[in-house]
Amino acid sequence: MRKVFMILATVILLGGASAAFADGGKVNYTATSSAEGENFTFTFSEPGTISSLITTTTVDLSEGSSNFVLPGSEVQFFDLGESGLFNIDFNLGGNSYVVEFFGPQIYSGSISPFTLSTGTFPVTGGYIILDGEDEVALSGGSVTAVGTPEPASLAMLGFGLAAIGALRKKARVA
Repeated sequence: MRKVFMILATVILLGGASAAFADGGKVNYTATSSAEGENFTFTFSEPGTISSLITTTTVDLSEGSSNFVLPGSEVQFFDLGESGLFNIDFNLGGNSYVVEFFGPQIYSGSISPFTLSTGTFPVTGGYIILDGEDEVALSGGSVTAVGTPEPASLAMLGFGLAAIGALRKKARVA
């Protein structure tokens, strides 16, 4: 009976860890594209589950050999009816920018909370809008979203593995 309990506890711990690993941690985004022959990359992180499709975060921008940290940037996720992917709103050098990335929807859920998807998503279009007036079209690119686990998920996974090791050691001794 004790052995059955240990196996059941191990399965529950590992199952819980894998579920939390999948959607409990952060999602790191790397969005690349180009406009008028200039390549650029935006990177930022979001929790795996968000309560609002509009968030405020720090975004890093790399363009050529220049790198900018853009604190207080707004990221707004969209559904397929609104061209999908997201917009990034930020201020740089006294100018207000909105970069619109069009493509597939990258979250699930129709009401809060929303679960962010991971994978690589094509940028099917978009614009860079300067001070609400000038628009420059984006040319291709992609958005890569990679999930990372939260610390509690790693702890649960570790406990599950330790329990499996304890069971195997006990089985060898007996």
